[in-house]
Amino acid sequence: MVKTVKKEDIDEKAIIASFLQDEPTDHDSLVNETRESAEEPPAVQAEAPKEESRRRKSKGQDYENLFIRNTDTSTRSGKTAYIRKEFHDRITRIVQVIAGNELTLFSYLDNVLEQHFNTYQEEISDLYKKRNTDDIF
Repeated sequence: MVKTVKKEDIDEKAIIASFLQDEPTDHDSLVNETRESAEEPPAVQAEAPKEESRRRKSKGQDYENLFIRNTDTSTRSGKTAYIRKEFHDRITRIVQVIAGNELTLFSYLDNVLEQHFNTYQEEISDLYKKRNTDDIF
């Protein structure tokens, strides 16, 4: 026998909340978490100055010289990697506008990753060595 459900008995917010997370939770717990986080004062970030100092180091270098340049590596020798659609759209606009469509997405991403690895090489190596015996760089 089929159970009939009254329209007013359906909790729309709970259904929507179940789609927002990997594991469905109760709507009431989500509402309570939201209220608690709104009442808490913002936490002071201790690592912000460290991040700023990294950015200041690269501020002396021109963004275009760092990232908007072609790489020597061929796209064919690379590998496929998937990124979010909004990042792909944003990177495409950057390449089209700033580089005047004279730069490939591959070159831009290669330059960004190269700078990331140069900036965070020490931290990445330390974390990697904690979990593995060989060197990553």
